[in-house]
Amino acid sequence: MKNISKFEKEKLLQLLECSENELEILNKKALELVDGECSFYDLFLKILQQGYNIREATLSAIILGEQLGYKKAEIEMEKEIKDKLYRAFKNNR
Repeated sequence: MKNISKFEKEKLLQLLECSENELEILNKKALELVDGECSFYDLFLKILQQGYNIREATLSAIILGEQLGYKKAEIEMEKEIKDKLYRAFKNNR
């Protein structure tokens, strides 16, 4: 949500029919769902249990997807770096 333009944010506020404060709260709640170690199914249920309308649930799912993608990429990059370091160390022996 931090990388969207002011214009996009205004359009989003109109689409969701909410205030900027309510949008921030929605964003924080969505990000809190990612913090736990949950399966996709569990995250989906948590979104549904929030009682959002379809627009809010969709936005929450997009935010979650973005954060999960970042976490997955971070883990994969970390693993790749560790493997390269291990191979480099092993080859120096």
